[in-house]
Amino acid sequence: MASGQLYALDLGQPLGDRKVLIADDSLYDQRILSRFLHWAGITRIACVSNGPELLSCIGAFDPDLLVVDADLACADLLALCRELRSNPRWHDLPILVQGAQMTDQMRTLCFQAGATDLLGKPVNPGECIARVRYHLERRSMVQELRAFRERVGQDLGQARAMQLSLAPEPLWLEALADRHHLSIAPVFETSDEVGGDFWTAFEIDAERIGVFIADLSGHGIAAAINAFRLHTLLARQPMEELMEPARLLTSLNQRLSAILARGQFATAFYGVIDRGSDRLHYAGAGSPPPLLARAGGLSVLDSSGLPLGILEEAGYVTRSAPFRDGDALFLYSDAMTEAQDADDTMLGDDGLADLVAQALAEAPAWPLLWVMTRFTERFGTRLCDDLTALWIARQDVPDRLFPPSD
Repeated sequence: MASGQLYALDLGQPLGDRKVLIADDSLYDQRILSRFLHWAGITRIACVSNGPELLSCIGAFDPDLLVVDADLACADLLALCRELRSNPRWHDLPILVQGAQMTDQMRTLCFQAGATDLLGKPVNPGECIARVRYHLERRSMVQELRAFRERVGQDLGQARAMQLSLAPEPLWLEALADRHHLSIAPVFETSDEVGGDFWTAFEIDAERIGVFIADLSGHGIAAAINAFRLHTLLARQPMEELMEPARLLTSLNQRLSAILARGQFATAFYGVIDRGSDRLHYAGAGSPPPLLARAGGLSVLDSSGLPLGILEEAGYVTRSAPFRDGDALFLYSDAMTEAQDADDTMLGDDGLADLVAQALAEAPAWPLLWVMTRFTERFGTRLCDDLTALWIARQDVPDRLFPPSD
């Protein structure tokens, strides 16, 4: 017999750390099975003679595979399989049932009760070793995949927590809004995967604040890492660049072009709210077009521009719009416009604008809450992408969203 082979079977992965529990009322059969398992490299073996003994020792022994003799009373065997399967700890434990003359009906009942596989009796050494190895190796692979999934889940959870931490602290944001006579209402909802959405704000001086929103391409850890990169670059920008939207986007684009992999990019919008001049100065890099709400209705801002990180030589343009007491700015990610309802119909830019207009008409005191409630009712809470929404309103005169119309 060649090294590492038995009955022309490649023994492959060592199984010395695997544990097998045998339930058989025949000492002779216990010894035979144990010998075969030793041949397969399995040395951690325990034997019991009946179902009650099995149930009393299985927890302490913690087997990786169970071999049960079908000559146990039929009702006991089936009840034993069902009881084991009802326990989450043994839900995926391989259970091999061995029997001499098992009818088709008995085989079906065994599988229905939770048996994993069947062995003939008397046991053929080659078949026994092959089936035992197959189920132990499969269980080992499943355990490794489960452990890997748990590690990935923990990593994604940490990445998601870090992503959430990129947004301004609520107390700081509330104080910023109070100093600048603003109402700032943010919403951030994560998808099943970590994404690249984030937003932040800056206090430039006593009259001006900057608001930045970005969406990194892709999903998962790579998108989150790129979001952290962009946030770090943003935090290191000198104040003079924060004052000028086009200058800021140009600087960020040059730096991202040097560090992002081919095909990776970020859509972004940066606006400076200047209460001294009652203006909003802004520049876009391919982000969803923001909505500007005034007493006369909604207008769509031009956020066109090449996404950040694609072309180092790309240029950006600073635009300007009036932003007076009672006006409001609505920023959002494409998770809103690209959401699909049960009929596979997307909301779209026009649909979102209609939703915001309805919110202003029906709930002017809390428009973002109204929008998100209606959005969730139609599209649900399971998102394919991170969702960011930000409502910023001028409130120089308390409790008044819009000035009286002329």
